[in-house]
Amino acid sequence: MIEFKDVTKRFKTVDAVRGVTCEIRDREIFGLLGPNGAGKTTLIMTMATVYNPTKGEVVVDGHSASTEPDKVKSLIGISFQDPKYDRILSAREILQRHGKVTGVEKGVREKRIDEVLAKFGLTGEAKKRTWMLSGGTKKKIENAKVFVQRPKIAVFDEPTAYLDVPSRLMVWDMIDELRNEGTTVVLATNMMDEADRMSDRVGIMNKGEMVQVGDPGKLKGSLRGRDVIEMKLEASVPELVGEVSKVEEVKDARFEGDVLKIVLSSGRVLLPYMINVVTAKGGKVQTVNLKEPSLEDVFLHYTGMKLM
Repeated sequence: MIEFKDVTKRFKTVDAVRGVTCEIRDREIFGLLGPNGAGKTTLIMTMATVYNPTKGEVVVDGHSASTEPDKVKSLIGISFQDPKYDRILSAREILQRHGKVTGVEKGVREKRIDEVLAKFGLTGEAKKRTWMLSGGTKKKIENAKVFVQRPKIAVFDEPTAYLDVPSRLMVWDMIDELRNEGTTVVLATNMMDEADRMSDRVGIMNKGEMVQVGDPGKLKGSLRGRDVIEMKLEASVPELVGEVSKVEEVKDARFEGDVLKIVLSSGRVLLPYMINVVTAKGGKVQTVNLKEPSLEDVFLHYTGMKLM
């Protein structure tokens, strides 16, 4: 559905996107994962024809974003990270204008607006000027634009920023429904749980580059041998680091406060043994947690940094 072919976007002397080559498949949810400044939004804006690539090409459903921008624009709906609408207008007016501009027929448009406002719990606030509303409510309206439009390609840039937990779950369900109706979804996020739960595949971006693409489960599986045992002790016992490091399967061990973190292979098998090693050397264990590789571990592995 979407092809990025060696795409670079330069602003003066800075390459915000550098040599990105990847494809997004028809009717999948593609998670674009990376910290603020990684190049996610610039890549999206290049796909949406807001920016022309400095180098390379973006092809959307067989159409070049550079030579057929109007055709590409007609296929895409975007929910921006920060709401992009006139805040003097009411929620209903914003959705009516967006639906009209994107070609949704009037009868269908009004029905969809009613449905989406009801799902977001905004029916009673639909006539209020949006400058009067909370940040979370403004974000709901920004997302609602795409759900009214129902484009062939839907882009959500940080769709659950500012939202409470019930609202996050509802947005995730609505994005799933949109995909099930035939829409290809690009989900740009810096929230690990969101990317892991929602994405069929993820692309990890860092410093403008696409460093890895794959199914979240397979990417986590690629880090086998990096289980983590976390033991909270009554007090830090520094000599335990050297003691547990004698075990062949242990790759790293360190204290973070009073928590002993042990990175190792075969964590489930070795967990009882590691507890015995610690207690035999005077460590008083309060709690134990075994963590298998997470998407955050994948990100750390491929970028050398944590996603904040």
